[in-house]
Amino acid sequence: MSRQTVFRTHWQNQLIEIIDSGDTRSLYFGGHSLQSAMRLSAPHRLALSYTRFMMAPLLIDDSPRRILVVGVGAGSMIRFLHHHLPDTRIDGIDEIPTVIDLARDYFHLPAGEHIGIHCCSGFDFLAGRTDEYDYDLILIDAFDAFGMADTIYNRDFFELCLHHLSVSGIISANLWSGDNLRMEQIAEEIGSHFDSVLELPVPDRGNVILLAGRGNILSPFLEPDQSLLRELQDRFEINFGEMVKIGRKYNLGFFQRLSRLWS
Repeated sequence: MSRQTVFRTHWQNQLIEIIDSGDTRSLYFGGHSLQSAMRLSAPHRLALSYTRFMMAPLLIDDSPRRILVVGVGAGSMIRFLHHHLPDTRIDGIDEIPTVIDLARDYFHLPAGEHIGIHCCSGFDFLAGRTDEYDYDLILIDAFDAFGMADTIYNRDFFELCLHHLSVSGIISANLWSGDNLRMEQIAEEIGSHFDSVLELPVPDRGNVILLAGRGNILSPFLEPDQSLLRELQDRFEINFGEMVKIGRKYNLGFFQRLSRLWS
């Protein structure tokens, strides 16, 4: 399939490219690091499997009122969420102004009264936030050309997330196994801040999506109501059933602990 370079620029000596291949438009950092992809014929759909796995919390709460997206990239998750949840308040954070501009110009980044796009660090945004309302869902997908952003995937930021998360809120964080040791350290750090943590390895990719929350908020994910699961699969066009199976397979200890509580 032919590839066409739609746009190319640099930000702080880092190459940023937009490439079209058939029906897919992709954003690359450093000439090889895929950051985001969009179907030109259906911009609201999530083209990359890891972004669909990041939406796993919707199986628990399908109508979050306030969402924070840390790492706008090309805006895939914001497009998806705004399409399906037009009345939900969505804040998107990205440190790179060029990326935000490209998301608006080439990737249909939505705008409107319910969407706020902020060019700053995720840490500074949360540290300076005075809004009385907490987030029901925090999505963390902050990567640069070298992998997981150091300013986001650390103890201080996770503490801020916990502080600004609603009582029944959930965090969904994208971890990448390009550095297995660091990924394990980050998973342990998240686990030290939250009561419940589930790991969802994405099939055929190096991504692991980590879900975290207070108490047993994640328990419905492992034992969902089947009629609701089918309803939400149709509504969001996401295979939640596959995620549930993977969740049970890779989180057996968590599942067994919950089973004892329910028995």
